[in-house]
Amino acid sequence: MTSWFRRLSAIAFAIIVSLTFSTLPANAAVSRDYDKLLITNACVNCDLSGADLSNKDLYGSALSGANLSKANLSGALLNDAKLEGANLTGANLSGGILMGTNFSQANLTEANLADADLYNALMSRTRLSNANLTSADLTDAILSDADLSNASLKNAKLRGVILSRANLSGTDLSNTEMRRSRLSDANLNQTKLVGANLANALMPDGTTYNGNVTQFGAYQ
Repeated sequence: MTSWFRRLSAIAFAIIVSLTFSTLPANAAVSRDYDKLLITNACVNCDLSGADLSNKDLYGSALSGANLSKANLSGALLNDAKLEGANLTGANLSGGILMGTNFSQANLTEANLADADLYNALMSRTRLSNANLTSADLTDAILSDADLSNASLKNAKLRGVILSRANLSGTDLSNTEMRRSRLSDANLNQTKLVGANLANALMPDGTTYNGNVTQFGAYQ
């Protein structure tokens, strides 16, 4: 019995050690890439998943193609950063300074961008479905061909924003400032525009806003 128990314990120990070491490369890679970013301000195609970069100064950083899923970037300074094609699924960018940041073709599904400053950000073909953009500033941002389905943009600033061909189905745009916004060919099915200011906005059919959005499938 004692011999059998010792043999079983040895096997269990070997399995635990094996599992522990099998996870080390991934953790080491994140740590290595984290240090690289802070030293060089560049980490293209890096693995920074789950990294804590809150309140960091990453102005103009090069992060194209990086994996930042579940990363904490709340309050971070990312003005003019390059995040094309980056994976930011479930990332926290709330309160971040993201003016002029390039998010083209990035994945921001379910990301938290509440209160973020995205003035003049480039977000063409960006995936933002189910994202939280409550009270975010997207003035003059470019979101052409972006997927914002079921996202929350309540109380957001969208003056002059370009949303041409964007998917806004099920999106909450309540109480948004959308003067001079461009919505040509955008999908407004079940879009909530209650209290939104659409003065001089270009609607999906190319006409200027006339006080009625129900013809596009939206409601207000």
